[in-house]
Amino acid sequence: MIRIGPLQVDLVGRELLLDGQPVRIGSRAFDMLAVLIAAKGELVSKNDMLRQVWPDTIVEENNLQVHMSALRKVLGESRGLIQTVSGRGYRLVARQSPLPAATRDASSAGLTEPSPEAHAGHDAYSTAAQSPHNLPASFSPLIGRDDALLDVARSLTAARHVTLLGAGGIGKTRLAVEVARRLVGDYPDGVYLVPLASTSDANSVLAMFAASVGVSKASGPLTLTRVSREWGERRVLCVLDNCEHVLAPAAELAEALLNAGPGVRVLATSREPLRVAEEHLYWVASLDVPTHDDQGEHVLGCSAVQLFLSRARAMDARFSSDARSIQLTGTVCRRLDGIPLAIELAAARAAILGIETLADHLDDRFNMLTGGNRTALPRHQTLKATLDWSHGLLDDAERATLRRLGIFVNSFSMEAAIAVVADQGLQEAEVIAALSGLVEKSLVVARADRGKASYRLLETTRAYALQKLDDNGERRMATLNHARYFAGLLERQMSAQARAAEGGADGWHARMRASLDDLRAALGWALSSKGDDALAEKLAVKVVALLYELSLVDECCAWARRALDSVAQTHGASGSARHLRVRMQLLAALGAALVYVNGPNRETLAVWAEVLALAIALADRAFEARALWGMWNASQSSGAARNALAFAHRFASLAAQTGDTSNGMLASRLLGIAWHYAGNQQQARASLERFLLQADTLQHGLPLGQSIDQGLVGRATLARLLWFQGARDEALDLAEACVASAGAQDQAIVTCYVLVEAEIPLALLSGKRERAARAIALLRDVSARTGLGVSQACARCFDAYLCSLDDVRPERLHAFHTALDELDALEYAAQRAMLVAQYALALGRAGRRDEALAAVTRALAQCDESGDHWYVVELRRVHGELLLLDGASTPVDGDASADAEASLNAAMEEALAQGCASLQLRAATSLGRLWCAQGRADDAVRVIQTACARLTQGLDLDDFRAARHMLEAARASSAAASRCVRGESAGAAPLVAGARPPELSEGR
Repeated sequence: MIRIGPLQVDLVGRELLLDGQPVRIGSRAFDMLAVLIAAKGELVSKNDMLRQVWPDTIVEENNLQVHMSALRKVLGESRGLIQTVSGRGYRLVARQSPLPAATRDASSAGLTEPSPEAHAGHDAYSTAAQSPHNLPASFSPLIGRDDALLDVARSLTAARHVTLLGAGGIGKTRLAVEVARRLVGDYPDGVYLVPLASTSDANSVLAMFAASVGVSKASGPLTLTRVSREWGERRVLCVLDNCEHVLAPAAELAEALLNAGPGVRVLATSREPLRVAEEHLYWVASLDVPTHDDQGEHVLGCSAVQLFLSRARAMDARFSSDARSIQLTGTVCRRLDGIPLAIELAAARAAILGIETLADHLDDRFNMLTGGNRTALPRHQTLKATLDWSHGLLDDAERATLRRLGIFVNSFSMEAAIAVVADQGLQEAEVIAALSGLVEKSLVVARADRGKASYRLLETTRAYALQKLDDNGERRMATLNHARYFAGLLERQMSAQARAAEGGADGWHARMRASLDDLRAALGWALSSKGDDALAEKLAVKVVALLYELSLVDECCAWARRALDSVAQTHGASGSARHLRVRMQLLAALGAALVYVNGPNRETLAVWAEVLALAIALADRAFEARALWGMWNASQSSGAARNALAFAHRFASLAAQTGDTSNGMLASRLLGIAWHYAGNQQQARASLERFLLQADTLQHGLPLGQSIDQGLVGRATLARLLWFQGARDEALDLAEACVASAGAQDQAIVTCYVLVEAEIPLALLSGKRERAARAIALLRDVSARTGLGVSQACARCFDAYLCSLDDVRPERLHAFHTALDELDALEYAAQRAMLVAQYALALGRAGRRDEALAAVTRALAQCDESGDHWYVVELRRVHGELLLLDGASTPVDGDASADAEASLNAAMEEALAQGCASLQLRAATSLGRLWCAQGRADDAVRVIQTACARLTQGLDLDDFRAARHMLEAARASSAAASRCVRGESAGAAPLVAGARPPELSEGR
């Protein structure tokens, strides 16, 4: 904390005391005060103030004036602490001095601003308020290092020697100097920067030290012994900068200083530790960079972006600040790993070439990122020079290891490094030692997680390593070793035992996702003209299977097609049994993914048909079962319920023939779902409950889909059944629990299945619109991120359904129709009956009865043809309701009323046959309304009352309230009819045929 007249300012803690009392001050006003303090009485121009306080924003000058006025008001204008120089800028006129150490807030770790007099140089005399130093007097604002400044300062209070470590260009020197600058007041005998960049041996190190601290030559040569003897009583901080190339002499100097006395502190910067006693290591981190998903303010909030914009606008105040430019800036900063030197070089280029050009050419970063500060060290004037400097300090083993490690796209283990790097000239132990050395030299980043170490190269370092790999002609060798390693890794990791060892599906998923970039690179090379055919086949089979297991179905399709083409070109139409097996495995992955991407179309069915034929020809019962599963799934998704039931039975039969108990259990799920869609709800529930009794112990052996939680997807279908059979509250709770479980598993296929199969339909049928909207938004987000085309189409249809409950304008109905057409184009029809029923109701409410009737009639015909009967009850009910509407080309007559009654009676019969109490309630309500209009109120009371009595759950839902309302109306009508028979006055007019039912008029 420093004092300026009556002010006490804590720049680190951002606190201000005026006459000992805390003062509230705005963030921008405090920043302006900090800039004035840093200027130490010098004039700060308005442009400089704007640039430093608003580094990433273009603001008007009047904004500056507003904040300056607020600052003066807080400080008290009569004190005259801030002077305005007309037309030029501002200066702080009060003298600054550091507070005595005893008065400082301990939480600030002793950070202070030096007094102006302390900048006179190393020959300044120490007083109570000033200390000699040779620190640079002028620096641009230090961005993104507030926490680091505090951490290093605190470290120096706990340890006498702190070494700042990090890659070249990470900002070690700048951080060390800024810490030293703020600690000047703590060291009355001096703070000295000793730049060792130009030194080469022990003598030059001592000579540089002598020159930096002002040792007189008249006293004789400076030796380590003399340092230890003469500095014993001093309280001093020495900053030994750039020690990596003179580690031994720098370490000896540091030890001599520390041995001199307890008042001496050493702050060193190096790319690797000095390895002296009690050395405290502080790794300087990269600046914060935005993630791939960050937008707008989140990008601007990252310190790397702030540094980039600050430097770019210092060169060109008009540097682009539109949304796209900011996004590209974030991308550039991320690709440069948040390294300050690289970002400053990039900002300088962007100010000249534009951010778009820079981003487009960043792959050629070593030619692009040049032209650093002319006064900087030569190795800091280009990005390549910085890395050349580090590379020059390596031994031969470290150089070979570094360039070969460049082949890794992402993080890697020690095992992987040995597999790729080791050869006859570089043994395992040497690789381990070299990798350890590279970590110490800040060229490889190490990370430990739950006892396991992983390593990675920053993107810039990796680009440099790959360049060296090409220069040494080792690219093919390293790439082949890399591909072989990951082929073996997949071989081991795709087993059930490996999943269990990783702590279940979640741990296995995380490990496999971390390897994806390297797997893609390995497979891409293997399939290329420079690759290896045998390795390509082995990798392709495993990679496409993994992509399916991770729900990356769009990518699974792309790689499977590419691999199939490669196999066909290599082996032609015919091939050995091994090649046919490879084709079968690739086709199975393609078919499994296609149903979620392009839908259950002809291609999908044809793929599965070929897989089935190949499996039978190769006598592979596991793939025969998987093919039957695929045929069942495609049939089920296309609405071909009769075919799906047949394939489910074939799957169950095969499981019985082979004695596969796990597949026998799975058969119960396939049969349960097939029975549900076929309209046999009792049989469906029995099958699903039988399956769920054993689902927790299931470990099926199908070649694909082992990551799918079969118990979870089975419970989702059970939720549908429960709702239809009347256990509506229980069903809604179960569906919600399924969504939560699916989300926790991070399995997109399962999440989308649960949403489409249970959560969204049940929320819509229950009238829970907000819940449905949330679920639809989740479906849209998950399916878009993972390329699940069918689920994306379902999300659009369900959204149109929800909107049509309140809005039947032509444009809204057109959007609904378009969404249905998109779903039809994918040949997905599992939920189509429900969607068409609502679309028809919306058309009816819009006065387009003929179109509505045509849509329902087509849907009923398709259901009869395919055996898809799960929603036939509602389709028949909607058909009956539409027949009673006004707005047709011919008026409603007796025939229409009779046809409507026939449809509603058919709906009732179907509901009773299926045991669907919820749909029976709706059909009974519509039929009761018609009978009341026909004067059959007693029959209406009986049919509605019976339907209501079957339900004990969901009594607060819209359909049950509508039924109770209709029941009361029917009873009133019946009572009125009885009074009329007795000659009494009727209390209410009867409902008439053709009256708009509540479902249509109120959007239910």
